[in-house]
Amino acid sequence: MEVTNDIQYIGVNDHEVDLFEGQYLVPDGMAYNSYVILDDRIAVMDTVDMHFGEEWMGNLKEKLGGRRPDYLVIQHMEPDHSANIVRLIQAYPDVTLVADQKCFGMMDQFYSIPKETKRLAVGNGD
Repeated sequence: MEVTNDIQYIGVNDHEVDLFEGQYLVPDGMAYNSYVILDDRIAVMDTVDMHFGEEWMGNLKEKLGGRRPDYLVIQHMEPDHSANIVRLIQAYPDVTLVADQKCFGMMDQFYSIPKETKRLAVGNGD
């Protein structure tokens, strides 16, 4: 799906889940939203649920058309947004992770992020 020429949807649909966050009925399933912004620099906005990593990476590679992402912006650490951080780093080791300090702290607790991975900490208004 194309949002604009420069913003492309790379998320996936989960038609098997019946409860969002274990409590809200979603009879038609749900979408794990992720986008790629294609400009002079390329930014990926969030990843998706761990069960859909391969499909998501396929969507991303298709939209990149051989280019490489410069940034992965992690908006928060819920698994439906962050579960494929390491997968993206493995495919694109030069990517810079962009998040706030609290996200980085949680990321280090949840995932084995390579120490050499570049990080850009941001705060309100950045």
